[in-house]
Amino acid sequence: MDVLDALRTRRTVGAFAPELPPFEAVERAIEAATWAPNHHLTEPWRFHVFTGAGRAELAAAAGTTLPPDRDTDEERAAIRAKFERAPVLVVVTQAGGDGDAVRDLEDYAACACATQNLLLAAHAQGLAAKWSTGKLARSEGVQQRLGLAEGDRIVAFVYLGYAAADAAAAPRRSPPQITRYG
Repeated sequence: MDVLDALRTRRTVGAFAPELPPFEAVERAIEAATWAPNHHLTEPWRFHVFTGAGRAELAAAAGTTLPPDRDTDEERAAIRAKFERAPVLVVVTQAGGDGDAVRDLEDYAACACATQNLLLAAHAQGLAAKWSTGKLARSEGVQQRLGLAEGDRIVAFVYLGYAAADAAAAPRRSPPQITRYG
């Protein structure tokens, strides 16, 4: 599959089969992620891979720091269901910088590019994926479990596996809007 085919055919999948993909495929996808552009070659990305019981342990960590209005058994079950939706969960994080706001933004963009590379490489190997963030990306419990330092951040939760037989892929997008100058 060439890169243009991968770009055109990759879609987010929300339902995964329980089968664990070969770890070599996950490693190849992560290695591809590290070829993302990054200003000053900072390589700000970090990859935390959770499978099996590790996903439930991450969910439990998230449950330890829920705000009082969301500290319920139902909320903890919902978090666990999210983290266990696919057999592999890759948490992409950004290592904090030196406090330079411009560098921080550039490093965040580099981590987003790395995440896209990971998604495309997974797709090229026949894996399905979903990129998510949301409130859990700011969970103190998750950040503590990942060992994040002050200034580090979660950029993506990438769910990987094989698409469930009945999984519907996201529809195609509309054509780009292009403004030309000159």
